[in-house]
Amino acid sequence: MVSFTNQALKGVTRTYQIDLLEKYQEVSREDVVQALRKHLMPLFDSGSSVAVVVTAPSKVDQTTDGLKKAGFVVERRTLDFDPSELVDGSESEDETESEDDRQH
Repeated sequence: MVSFTNQALKGVTRTYQIDLLEKYQEVSREDVVQALRKHLMPLFDSGSSVAVVVTAPSKVDQTTDGLKKAGFVVERRTLDFDPSELVDGSESEDETESEDDRQH
């Protein structure tokens, strides 16, 4: 059934899955390393990327030092918030019924 679906709907050959597995066998360790260097590692290059890190106050200095050692220019900001904005429990304000609503 899968083969028919692939052939009829996706336009692939009857042996597509086997051919694909054979191609996977041809991929070497060096091919994978080269692909990682080309596509993944640039994401972590301090010269061409921006990192946003959120951490616990107790880890700020350690995180800052690590990023600086990796070559990033670090700008530290503290997130200020109003504790009254925090939702208490799992219900939101809209979902909570007042005493008056329950009596009617």
